[in-house]
Amino acid sequence: MAVNVVGFDNVEVLQVGVTGPAGANTLFLVCGVAIVNFHGPLNDFNRDTVTFLVPNEGQTDPNAPALDIGNFVDSTVIAFPTAIAASPELPVGWAVDSVDTIVDGPTGRNIQVTANLAALNPGSTIIRIGFQVNILSFV
Repeated sequence: MAVNVVGFDNVEVLQVGVTGPAGANTLFLVCGVAIVNFHGPLNDFNRDTVTFLVPNEGQTDPNAPALDIGNFVDSTVIAFPTAIAASPELPVGWAVDSVDTIVDGPTGRNIQVTANLAALNPGSTIIRIGFQVNILSFV
C-alpha cells in the first residue's frame, strides 16, 4: 500500500537558462516539503513508497496540476525525513532508503518522484519529507 502525500509546503522553483548538454536549455531547481503520515509497525521496520508529481511553486494541493518541465533530458533528486515523531517506550528510526525520478504523464512533461520510506516500531512516524529535484529539459 503506497503512502499518500496529503499536501506540500514551501515549494520553491528556480528556472535557469542553460546551454546543453543534449540540447537542454532549461534547468529547474525545485525544493519543498511533502506532507505524509507514515507509521512504524510493531517490532520491525515498515517499508513503503511515496510517489508524487513535482509540484509548481507555492503549490499545496497534491491534486493540483504538476510542474510542466517541457521535454525531459535528465534529473537528480534527494529526499530526507524533515519532521518525525517518536515514542520513548521502544527504539525508533526513520529513513528514506532511496529516491528516484521518472518522466510521467502521456506528454512526458511532468516528473514523478518515488521515495522508499522506512519507519521502525509503532513509535516512529514520518510526518514531512524534504525534497530537491533538479531537472534538465528543453522548452
